[in-house]
Amino acid sequence: MPKYNNPPIIESVCEIRFSDDTNWDITVPGLIFEDIRNEYPQKEQRTTQEINISMSGIAFPRTRSQIKRQDYAVFLTDDKKSRIQVGPRILLINQLKPYSAWNDFKSQVNYAFQKLSVRVELAGVQRIGLRYINKIEIPMENNKVTLEEYFEFRPFCGERLPQTHGEFIVGCVFPYSGGRDLCRIEFTSAMPENEGSLAFLLSLDYFLAKPRSIPVTQSIDWIEEAHGNIENLFEGCILPPLREIFGEVKE
Repeated sequence: MPKYNNPPIIESVCEIRFSDDTNWDITVPGLIFEDIRNEYPQKEQRTTQEINISMSGIAFPRTRSQIKRQDYAVFLTDDKKSRIQVGPRILLINQLKPYSAWNDFKSQVNYAFQKLSVRVELAGVQRIGLRYINKIEIPMENNKVTLEEYFEFRPFCGERLPQTHGEFIVGCVFPYSGGRDLCRIEFTSAMPENEGSLAFLLSLDYFLAKPRSIPVTQSIDWIEEAHGNIENLFEGCILPPLREIFGEVKE
């Protein structure tokens, strides 16, 4: 798989949600912090609101939405580029730019997972996901960027449509492992940081679609497999001129 001197990754995220029968109490985040404070000495609090949508009824199905508040303890390295977040039955690991290598991020995920496993008896995996967000900037030629020269995954406009467009968002979901896993790709326009360039976000979100379909002990193996599939999808989305921009390492 190609390696790049200037990879476009601005954030990598691994999230593991454990099943409801995993025993949890409010002391868990504090215990985890005591175990990791040498590597993650900074501490913050974060609150989010999550919307859960459920359906009931067959002949006349009804949807019901519930807004749930979620509190996280956030533990950060001194440079705040790497963080471990702990919520009720949730473990999140984030790495911000610069992203060095997969083995480094995998080590961070494994480190956090093992620390939690020591403190909590993890009964099952409800959901697990690995997400990469890439920001790609391309210098314009004649005040435009021709997407067909850089991307295999891109908007398509038929012959009867205007061939010049503005902002866009396209996406697709690909099944893996017989539908056990799904990977959602989203490609959108973004705000450039450099004058004379256009910017794009390419997000690849690979997740377990069937709850509890892998044992807890296989979580790290699943993450390794997910990363391999994400790499293949990413390479399938781009063309050689982008690899030049990323500084592909020639071996």
